Amino acid sequence: MSKYVSAKDFRQGFPNVSEDLKKWGEIIVLKRSKPLFRVLPFEESPRDLLDRAAAKEDSSQPDLQEISRIVHKLREV
Repeated sequence: MSKYVSAKDFRQGFPNVSEDLKKWGEIIVLKRSKPLFRVLPFEESPRDLLDRAAAKEDSSQPDLQEISRIVHKLREV
């Protein structure tokens, strides 16, 4: 479910955004009756950069554990 608000109402009600997100799931801000932007909770966003990075595996790139081992070896030298 979405909550639609005008840009003016969004600015005035900004302190309550987190409560509205919990209740509605997303807020769509309108300007002159056209969608201007959408506000989503960060932890529920499927397009989060960390989620995308975790989902994509590149075999040509070392993983974080291998990078850590390399850094530790370089520090020993």
